[in-house]
Amino acid sequence: MDLLQKYTGVEKFYELDDAVILTLEDLDLKLATLIVLKIECAVEQIQEKDRRSQLIGGVIELEDPVYFSLRFIYEKGDSPYFFQIYNITSDEYLDLYNLNKIIK
Repeated sequence: MDLLQKYTGVEKFYELDDAVILTLEDLDLKLATLIVLKIECAVEQIQEKDRRSQLIGGVIELEDPVYFSLRFIYEKGDSPYFFQIYNITSDEYLDLYNLNKIIK
């Protein structure tokens, strides 16, 4: 008798703009992979807001930390759409941290 696979939760999908993909392609493979993993974590945290773009910050903790922010749109009934990625300073990251707009 075959066992049925247990339900593990709902998969959340997201979209990356070509500009984000091109930016990631220009980065070191390890760094780009870590940023994509952070984006996947962000998808679990972000909230829907119709007709408004949002900003969320992240940090890749390497020997020299890499701070970045993502601009995205997440409207009701749609997948999150990440359309810009920026390098930011630690001060800008702390500003987003104080606003509770970081990837945890």
